Amino acid sequence: MAICGGMTIGLASRLVGTRFFSTEIFVSRLSFYTTEEELKNIFSPFGAIEEARLVRDNRTRRPKGFGFVKYKSEMEAQKAVKAMDGRIIRGRLIFAEIAKEHRTG
Repeated sequence: MAICGGMTIGLASRLVGTRFFSTEIFVSRLSFYTTEEELKNIFSPFGAIEEARLVRDNRTRRPKGFGFVKYKSEMEAQKAVKAMDGRIIRGRLIFAEIAKEHRTG
């Protein structure tokens, strides 16, 4: 971990100019029928995936329509965002972007 301007930055991210880059991407507008395995398969052509997870409703355990895909490298994550943002998957226009840093406190 490094401290930059009073913020803690994880090893998976680094400061380039004033933007944070991460190995994790945020994917929104997914079909509610998309599975984690399907999410992983859709994004695997762009690099080695460490984790693919869907955010679920705490009560019903059903997917909320968005999730995260974590790659082994920043370059793979950027390549996936460039290729998949604005694509139609399962009849839905999805959006992909570099995930924002998690801040605690």
